[in-house]
Amino acid sequence: MEESQFDVIIFGTGLVNSITAAALSKAGYKVAHVDSNPYYGGEEAVYRLKNSYNGQITLQSRQYSICLQPAVLPSLGPLISSLVSSGVAKYSGFKLLDCVSVYHSSGHVKSVPGSKEDIFKNKEISLIEKRRLMRFLTFAAGDFEDKQELEGKHELPFVEFLPAVFSLSEEITSVIAYSLAFCMASTEPTLPTLQRLRRYLRSGGRYGPSPFLIGHYGGIGDIAQGFCRAAAVSGGVYILSRQITDIARVKPAQISNNGDDQATQLDEKKRTFNYAVNLNDFPDTLSCNLVISPPSYVPPNLKDEVRQLPPASSNVLKSNAASIARCISIIDQALALRSRTPEPEPISAPESTEPAEQDIEGQPKTQPPPPVIEDQAIDTAVLVFPPSSVKGGSTTHSATVFINGEGSLSTPKGKWLLYITLPLASTPEESVTPEILLRPYLDALLLLSVDPSKSPIKPLFTAFYLENPAIPFPPSGEKSAVEEISNTSSTYIIPATLPIAPLPDIPDEAAVIAENTFMEAAKILRKINPPNEDEEEAIVFWPPLPADDDDDDSEW
Repeated sequence: MEESQFDVIIFGTGLVNSITAAALSKAGYKVAHVDSNPYYGGEEAVYRLKNSYNGQITLQSRQYSICLQPAVLPSLGPLISSLVSSGVAKYSGFKLLDCVSVYHSSGHVKSVPGSKEDIFKNKEISLIEKRRLMRFLTFAAGDFEDKQELEGKHELPFVEFLPAVFSLSEEITSVIAYSLAFCMASTEPTLPTLQRLRRYLRSGGRYGPSPFLIGHYGGIGDIAQGFCRAAAVSGGVYILSRQITDIARVKPAQISNNGDDQATQLDEKKRTFNYAVNLNDFPDTLSCNLVISPPSYVPPNLKDEVRQLPPASSNVLKSNAASIARCISIIDQALALRSRTPEPEPISAPESTEPAEQDIEGQPKTQPPPPVIEDQAIDTAVLVFPPSSVKGGSTTHSATVFINGEGSLSTPKGKWLLYITLPLASTPEESVTPEILLRPYLDALLLLSVDPSKSPIKPLFTAFYLENPAIPFPPSGEKSAVEEISNTSSTYIIPATLPIAPLPDIPDEAAVIAENTFMEAAKILRKINPPNEDEEEAIVFWPPLPADDDDDDSEW
């Protein structure tokens, strides 16, 4: 192939497309990866603060890595498997999540037990509840699909299943549903919730006590860039900051034959390509057999040829969420996110007739303030607000707060990023702003300073916004022409839409969608250019890494 000719052109460098690009490049296909933005990551990109209201933020703005799609990674799952199998893990750094906590309506925070040892050490859970809880966790970590406890209850709301089958109290049920299983709403069915919880439970202990990892430098935005790097090392071509001016279908009728043998040879080369792509301020026209892109890149002239792949998850998430309200805030005080151990009552000293001890200036000495308990200061954590736990908050959905500190290399020392996420059952009216929806949660957080004398904390930066999920293609009510033809007839495909998912599920859903996209792309490319019979092998998502996989990629 010539330099401007490719097997596949992928538009957009979000996590799904970046994983797909890396897999196709490693499989030997020639890939061009194009993004109209000047940065990697697409909708999961990592941003730097350019300026703010506070001079301190401005001076340290380059030290903040703010991710538009905050997430934590289960230690077992599709994304971790892809990171290891592809070799991309060496391009990224990770740390364990310090803790998961739950907010109580009384205004206190309680640690969520993450192991059997934590459960038995917990003095707030009665012995009977501990036994019931252990019985449930043993059930949830095993192969429960055919168990009697689950029979006929697959679609029962999970918050009803727990008390009905395991006799768990309302408080324990709330903690399990929203802080262990990360349910977003009380209506989520039992079977998919249990399957999600099982993956979390089995993740504990793989890399440490926590089942969750946090990516350095902003998380999945930096991970997406790592997959782009792997694609480039395997021969992928990257073109950023170029707007698409035209994507044209190359049809056989366009091929000319003017008797010139050289021209005929060139035309024969063009005959094997399905699309011609022109970019703004880019000298060459790119040719390819297959296009992969999000819906936003589809030109009007090709919308009838595009096919979107079906949802990848075997159990479609049923969170009844239509959009997400988000808040990003920066603070310079640590939050107390672990349960406080009740302190013993002080023993009163007997009254003395001696005069009070005085300092050198003749004033009575005062007792120093109680020291700040250092182990309450958390660097990275997840805090869950169950429904109705905050006055003015949601009564139907749980809010999740991801706290990210300097340990993840996403903030300077002594600063923390707060990501507040609230799923919404419907898109709010214009008069109901994201700030109105999320202010109760932010105000509650700012009262949780490790040092009570500095409460409420004053944020250094705060932003509220509404995120609407990608609209499936074609839009509702329209019908694509490719629905009338075979699945592999379309050579312009759109990966499945990334669903609104719990905080730990976003990366794994993206990895599953990417694998399905890769498999479909490989089938199409093999149909266009069939391999020789002696060379044909099974399609493998990630081929085995060579033993001496020390690619010279320092110049990428």
